[in-house]
Amino acid sequence: MLHCPQTIREGAVAVKKGTIQLDQPSPATTMYSPMQGVVEPVTDHGDYSSEDASPLDRTSALENPNLPSVIDDDPHVASSRIETLPEAGSTTDQVEDSVAIHARAYQVEMFEKSLEQNIIVVMDTGSGKTQVAVLRIQAELEKSSDKIIWFLAPTSALCQQQFRVLKSQIGAAQIKLLGGADNYETWSDARIWDDYLKNVRVVVSTYQILLDAISHAFVHLGQLSLIVFDEAHNCVKKHPGNKIMERYKVCKSNGVPCPAILGLTASPIMKSNLKGISIIEQSLDAVCKTPTIHREELQCAVKRPTLAFVVVPIPGSPPPTKSMNDLASAYRNIDIYQDPYVLGLRDQATEKSKIMLGKILEKQDTFTMKQIKSMYNKATAIHKGLGPWAADYFLYEAVTQFLDSLNRNLTWFDTWDLEERRYTAKALQGVEVKPPQPFEKTGVLDTSAKFNALVQELQSAPDDIRCIIFVEETVTVFVLAHMLSATPSISNRFRVGTLIGTSSYAARKRDIGELNQVKGVQHLEDFRTGKLNLLVATSVAEEGIDVPACNLVVCWNSPPNVKSFIQRRGRARMENSRIILLLEDSSEQHQVWLELEGVMKRCIEDDTRVAHELEELEALDTNPNISPLIIASTGAQLDFDQAKSHLEHFCRKISSKQYIDSRPYYITEQIGSSSDGHPMMNASVQLPPSLPQAVRRVKGLGQWYSEKNAFKDAAFQAFKALYASGLVNDNLMPLFDDVPEGVETRSSVVEVNGLWKPWQKVAQLWEHRDEREQREVLLKDGNRVMAKFQASLPCHFPRIPPFSIYWDTENTWTVEISEHRHHVSACNLREDQSAALIDLAYGHRWLSEDLPHILHLRCTEQIGFRQHVGRWAAEESTLGPEFVVRNGVGRAHLFLEWLPCMPPPALVGKIENDNEDNLDDAPWLAVKNWPRRQDLLHPILQSPEPRNEPGKYTSKKYPHILPASHCTVDTIDRSKAYFGSIIPSVVHMLEIYLTAEELCRTTLKPVAISDNSLVVTAISSRAAGEATDYESFEFLGDSILKVLATVSVMIQRPHCPEGYLSAMRDHIVSNARLCRASVEKGLDRFILTNRFTGQKWRPLYIKDWVSADDKTSDKRNMSTKTLADVVESLVGAAFLDGGMEKALACLRVFLPEVEWYGLVDAHMRLAGGRNIVTQLHPDHEPLEDLIGYTFRNKALLMEALTHTSWGLRTSADMSMERLEFLGDTILDRVVVSALWAHEVQLSNKRMHLIRTACVNADLLGFLVMEWNTTQETTEISPTDLVTTVSQNPVPFWKYMRQRSAHVVDAQVATEERHAAERDAILDAIAHSPEYPWAKLAHLNIPKFMSDMFESLLGAVWVDSGSMEICAQIVERIGILPYLRRMLSDDFIVAHPKNKFGELAAKDLKIVRYETTVQMKDGVKDLICKVFVDEQLIVEVSGGVNPEEIVTKAADEAYHMLLVRGNDVSDEMMIE
Repeated sequence: MLHCPQTIREGAVAVKKGTIQLDQPSPATTMYSPMQGVVEPVTDHGDYSSEDASPLDRTSALENPNLPSVIDDDPHVASSRIETLPEAGSTTDQVEDSVAIHARAYQVEMFEKSLEQNIIVVMDTGSGKTQVAVLRIQAELEKSSDKIIWFLAPTSALCQQQFRVLKSQIGAAQIKLLGGADNYETWSDARIWDDYLKNVRVVVSTYQILLDAISHAFVHLGQLSLIVFDEAHNCVKKHPGNKIMERYKVCKSNGVPCPAILGLTASPIMKSNLKGISIIEQSLDAVCKTPTIHREELQCAVKRPTLAFVVVPIPGSPPPTKSMNDLASAYRNIDIYQDPYVLGLRDQATEKSKIMLGKILEKQDTFTMKQIKSMYNKATAIHKGLGPWAADYFLYEAVTQFLDSLNRNLTWFDTWDLEERRYTAKALQGVEVKPPQPFEKTGVLDTSAKFNALVQELQSAPDDIRCIIFVEETVTVFVLAHMLSATPSISNRFRVGTLIGTSSYAARKRDIGELNQVKGVQHLEDFRTGKLNLLVATSVAEEGIDVPACNLVVCWNSPPNVKSFIQRRGRARMENSRIILLLEDSSEQHQVWLELEGVMKRCIEDDTRVAHELEELEALDTNPNISPLIIASTGAQLDFDQAKSHLEHFCRKISSKQYIDSRPYYITEQIGSSSDGHPMMNASVQLPPSLPQAVRRVKGLGQWYSEKNAFKDAAFQAFKALYASGLVNDNLMPLFDDVPEGVETRSSVVEVNGLWKPWQKVAQLWEHRDEREQREVLLKDGNRVMAKFQASLPCHFPRIPPFSIYWDTENTWTVEISEHRHHVSACNLREDQSAALIDLAYGHRWLSEDLPHILHLRCTEQIGFRQHVGRWAAEESTLGPEFVVRNGVGRAHLFLEWLPCMPPPALVGKIENDNEDNLDDAPWLAVKNWPRRQDLLHPILQSPEPRNEPGKYTSKKYPHILPASHCTVDTIDRSKAYFGSIIPSVVHMLEIYLTAEELCRTTLKPVAISDNSLVVTAISSRAAGEATDYESFEFLGDSILKVLATVSVMIQRPHCPEGYLSAMRDHIVSNARLCRASVEKGLDRFILTNRFTGQKWRPLYIKDWVSADDKTSDKRNMSTKTLADVVESLVGAAFLDGGMEKALACLRVFLPEVEWYGLVDAHMRLAGGRNIVTQLHPDHEPLEDLIGYTFRNKALLMEALTHTSWGLRTSADMSMERLEFLGDTILDRVVVSALWAHEVQLSNKRMHLIRTACVNADLLGFLVMEWNTTQETTEISPTDLVTTVSQNPVPFWKYMRQRSAHVVDAQVATEERHAAERDAILDAIAHSPEYPWAKLAHLNIPKFMSDMFESLLGAVWVDSGSMEICAQIVERIGILPYLRRMLSDDFIVAHPKNKFGELAAKDLKIVRYETTVQMKDGVKDLICKVFVDEQLIVEVSGGVNPEEIVTKAADEAYHMLLVRGNDVSDEMMIE
């Protein structure tokens, strides 16, 4: 019902008011689809474009429900920032959190229609379209058990809301929410998708995610039974929803089973063109349906607000304020030729920079000029909309904020270039801005009529009001909110908050006019909970965000289209709600909104002239009809419109190094005109120079009216070229995402097979094999043989090197097993004496049996079972040092002395008299305890004093005495008992060597390792406590694996950039891959992890092991690092046994999928096929003298010197990246070889520390800066004209070929720091007993300095194939001489943080570092505080980066704590 407008005059403001009751649509405004589905005529659809963002890279802050909040500087105004706006042109229904949803009759009606055909449900916002989808999903779950239902929504926030609703209502069916937080962009393997979707029935995601999955053939439409398109009106033109349906239609036309389609929307059209209904129906292969049978119930369920309009006078063009005039003057006085961006482009002098410079000068729009112009335009809009006070307030806040950020070195504008900040600040310093008068003191002329009208409306609103004010501009949000909060009549009733949307692009430069600062309050949530009751918002609150219903919506600006109006109207769903339009005094605009409510056919479009012209040009381009790139093997495809974003994604992936711009750039070329006179163009795209020359520049094939389509064409052809070159895989993903282990993760501990035991097999051979192998076993004390036995096995008897027996703290013996073995037939083998020997040593501990033992032992003497134990009484005539004395319970002791009577107790450590007899005058025996240990393979880590009892030591004359009458004496030499005691140790050594032999016989058979002791070392973890462990072998094997993996990937991928090579090598050498190889090859069964203690050892009787259960199913837990390390240690063992060939054989066993090459073969392959250059430019000839090597192919040297910024203009040009990738491993190999060759064996930890120190980029960079050629210069004396010739140094780093102003700046700054600090560092390298970590870090040398040396080393190896020559270069630059200094025992190599941490940990103290930035005299200073148990130890300043300042602080704290500890020790000595 239309009410006549009435005029209200209040003060100086004249406004007209009118209200329109938004009743249900009249029959005249109801339309019917061709399929008889009744819909309301709403909007056509706007264009969707994904040109500016790769679908593979999209992330959204809306995926995080805990959004950060921001507020304006005004303490009275609260603000929430939503990081990502919804798709342009989308309409989003509100999803309430309530899970108790019950289907109404009209919802059931729509559900039943969806079962008959594909439909688009058209119902009002708030009518419950989601419940229709729930009913349909539930039905589909019942119908299909092996297919997936996919629910699509336009934004991540809406996905989360819909996921909660669906999850609460679909019961036990597994539902997943797939979003950016899952890092799905890295899922480059179909296996990952299959694993993710296993047993999943419903997936909720954005449109783009499903499109990506289908495009890359990770998900096929045949896998889906139903797709639900929420906000279905979006799915036209280039929207990903329409792209999905294009694939759907291809499948359908080919007879492939396709899923059912269900669309949900409140508005099937976007603009006034009613053809949008048929367009969306064709796009989704569905028909629009709205309830007809139960339409009346739908009308009752939807509460529409009353529409009111307030017409305010047209403000005209008010005169600008003084601040605005000053800003305009500052803009006009800008000298574009002094703009830092223009100067930078001129200095670069490249093809790209010249093109860009021409465009900038032609358009007169540098970034700085755009910023100032934009700020002026914002001030003008605010002046017009809010009044002069608002414009001055905005300019004061914006200019002051910007200048303060520069003067105080704040981070608000850190994304700006420093010179641009200074240049802009210089321009703004001429703008006189003053704080405007307090808003409370303003008059009616200081504010606009529109603002005053808004205040009147809010003043007259009911008390229980909840209001949202929609505005167009972000800056208006904050200024308007500030003004409302400062208006007493408003602030007394309303608690004001703000809600805006921002770009999620992290590198976006901040605009000067952005007044908001990030704070910690979430005011969107406050509005939900009622803490705020007025929200000033941009269109972000229209859709996609869970904004609760309210009872007043105010449109500060007219909604831009019908869709926007419908969505804003949908926010006002409470009883007696109103929507107010603040309209300017224009009868035409007034009529628009009258028609809008009546028939919703018209919309207000505000396209700019330039955008309109571009659209016209694009319209001139006929449908390119370019066939998509389709990969038959996977079904992946890429079309014309997707290519540009995919190409940008690829370029970002190939390099992320500092000073390298990897973005593609496009060059257009006018190639004539069409028949109608319009100019036609073609485009080429320039790709990063790290790519092969053949694909660095690709030209489009077509001729185009618009630049946009020309760029698409070039991008499409470039992507096809990348695929043809093998740089993109069959899923059309960058090869960087194709690394098989890229997403593999493993827990730190896994369950593996139990340790393989040889004894069951040996026991069976005792019964079934007639031949025995025999070796002689000797127990020796120095050169004296204490005992000698023949040991026999029914299998191969491995050669075991001599090993030590730690009898006690005073005696260490040796067991030697003969090198030669003899073969003896079973019938000639004499009786086994193992049981008798074991009984001699351990018979008093456990009950032993006279049975054949696994290890057959025999000596020349006859030793009967239990025929010699305690057979004689202890008498003086029968005792001697060669006999064993036993106490009353049979425990063995070593006889020391006959005592005629008991000595004084003061001389005795222990008196043993179990019967407590009075034997003071009877004879006693002084004895020494027989060791109770069964593990004699490890030293006793206790006091070296004589042992009396376990855990007790004595220095008394008689450690232990026994009554002679209670003792007996063995009738056999004690050496036999000694030998019996070592049997557990001998059997253990035999076991581990048999284990190693089995490993060599099975898994390692192709390697043919001849020295089993190397294998024993390689499979022994440190926890096993064997004489040797794998750690040093792992250190060696790691280096070998790294260099061989490096040359392998370089050969296999001759054209791939360093980034991919690095990822591929990292996959090969990763712990995850090596761990998996270890388990797959069964290596886990042979790894020794448990320490031999002998405590549970018992005799290994043949009968027990023949009948023993099979233990192959036993499991144990093992560290994944151990599993990986043993693979590398076996590579090291193979190398030590047979050089690089056996190391390669070992790698082929464990990593068979890799094509391995020997270094000789690799050198020939990498050196071959290159353009040969035999002559150097004279300027570079001194380099060969410097490095001491003459290149055969000079092109390699030039490649090693070429930074990626050089430009690579010829086919022979290559950048240093691939050679640096190789040189890194060559340097590592040279350093490791030097450490391994050291005459004194180094601990694994020390080798790691020294290697890390030698290859440290800071050290390499410093040595590069010290490495100089000489250049002859001459000077003529002005007096006598005598010529003076001198040799001046030219640093090696100056030979780098580069064209980057940033690189030059970094070089200059580094040179200055080097000049100031080099003497101290040189002195430390030459004389200090510590590695100068902190001093080197403070130089802050750019990594390209060390990269330059590593690339040189790689070039030398490719040219010569000689590690020795490379080692000579490492010697010449100074690394190996410094390494030899580090090898001294007292040289401290550990990093300061490690040293300090270990020192503090000795006292169980906790270390904490706190890094802050402070301003000193206008200069930013980096400061680090070090706390130990929260006590401040040291504070250091002057840091150049966080890592350096922490290193410096740790170094000072370490020495300070060290001095304190020494002072305490000195004080204790004095006391």
